[in-house]
Amino acid sequence: MLLSLFVLVALYTLLFWAEVARSYHHLHVVLLAFQYLLLLPVVARCLRSHKNSFSAAHIPIPNLTTIALLFALLALPLSWFSTRGLLNPDESGYSFEARTFLSGHLKAPPLIGAATKRVDTPDEVSFGNHVLRPDGWFPKFPPGWPAVLALGYAVSMRWIVTPILGILSLLTIAAIGQEVFSGDAGLLAAFFAALSSFYLVNSIGMMSHALCGLVSAAACCFLFRGLHTGRLSFFAAMFAALGYALQIRPYTAFVLAVVMTAAALWQTRNNSALAIRIFVLGCVIGGIALGCVLLYNRLYTGKALLSPYALAAGASAPSELTLHPGRIWQGIAQYGRQSFEESLIGMFPFAYLLAGYALFTDRERRSEVWMLAAIYLSLWVAYLAHPKGSGVLFGERFHFEGIFAVFLLAARGAFLLVQRWNPSPKRVGALLVALSMIQVSQQAAAAITVARKGEPYRRIRAATSHAPAGIVFLHDGPGFVAKHFNLNQPDWPKAVHVFLVDAEPNRRNEWACRYGASTWTLAQYDPKTHSAIVTTQPAQCGSPLNSR
Repeated sequence: MLLSLFVLVALYTLLFWAEVARSYHHLHVVLLAFQYLLLLPVVARCLRSHKNSFSAAHIPIPNLTTIALLFALLALPLSWFSTRGLLNPDESGYSFEARTFLSGHLKAPPLIGAATKRVDTPDEVSFGNHVLRPDGWFPKFPPGWPAVLALGYAVSMRWIVTPILGILSLLTIAAIGQEVFSGDAGLLAAFFAALSSFYLVNSIGMMSHALCGLVSAAACCFLFRGLHTGRLSFFAAMFAALGYALQIRPYTAFVLAVVMTAAALWQTRNNSALAIRIFVLGCVIGGIALGCVLLYNRLYTGKALLSPYALAAGASAPSELTLHPGRIWQGIAQYGRQSFEESLIGMFPFAYLLAGYALFTDRERRSEVWMLAAIYLSLWVAYLAHPKGSGVLFGERFHFEGIFAVFLLAARGAFLLVQRWNPSPKRVGALLVALSMIQVSQQAAAAITVARKGEPYRRIRAATSHAPAGIVFLHDGPGFVAKHFNLNQPDWPKAVHVFLVDAEPNRRNEWACRYGASTWTLAQYDPKTHSAIVTTQPAQCGSPLNSR
């Protein structure tokens, strides 16, 4: 039976690499069918045969140090490589905001061409997720993550921050598992996470999910500690973590705050004194966190109730969210299948099945299991109100802050299953090795995917760093969107290069003259040669226009 398992794993791996080589996205369905129709029955038969009659059920797992080190060996170099390019347009905004903070300012000086109204802003100076007005230039994102990312820029290691946060999250997952289930369950959950492509790609680069995921997991850990000890200090720590999450990803934090607060109040309903203190404490800390958001709005938009998200869209409210059923259904129809397939592919094999098994069979830890499930499912439901695409990569990134709960539930489900069928530890170990082989291939494929997606941006960054001083126009091309890649320095008037979007080629000379530049450079990506093409021309200016 084990031989059949390893043969199937080998066939699956070959099929998987065929998909990677050809980028044939429809093969996702074939891979999932292979997993659940061929591989799963063999795994189940292996577990149920050769029962262990001499000792208690056991799952052999590496220790936490080994898990963290192995993850670091992959995540650190991959993050270094990833930050040379771009995986998600949001990274460009976070990077610019972090560098602005590091310069000692909240906003950068406005580019020449800034307008009061968004519709009047020329495309040449319109970078995605940025707000450009006569009073300053800034991304639309909250300051919680850029402030931390700035620490990486301060030591010239912007790439190191997210992997460190990912490692800390592994430790936090293990701590939650030990608090709620057992030390071994926590280790297995961390093991599942470390071998998940979805976890990996969200623990590299410059996106905010690694920090928000860590803070969310920490809040959950404090919640369980508070419920188990009855100490108010742990609930205070939970609310503080959620309050900080509100400064990172506001909508995600709001959803998690509702779920965790409700869980805390429900579980302490028989202790009215503690429940009242928890409620009051939540109101106080929540009020402070909300006050920080309103202050941030006031500093950037001039109005406490006007979010930079809304300002960036030229609206009075953020345009990303909607409760309109038609738009929600349109988003599901357009992105639902891809999100579903990627979520299954990006996880450790059968993690969702194991989580479901724990959810419906665990009687001993029923409350804790359902609280963990509520954390993940609440994000799944809440983000149906975000019908626009999210740049799905090995999973739905908007669900990442709750994915730790799935790993914990999967680990719990695995232990419950092993306790029920009582297979030998050697057989369980062989199964883990076989499934881990699949995930090693998956992690390698994730690294290749990161390299492919970031290549155009990586080539452009490297090529433009050697361009002559002056204006550099970024031209759209296959795999490269110029407005998503803001390479400008916050103190751009003193910088060697000023980067603009090549929106109207016939106006390049005009824009160079407006900035008083003697030359302008055009940078574009050639997918045939996998290289950046850079050409420089002298600016033909009668008299440079240096005024804004």
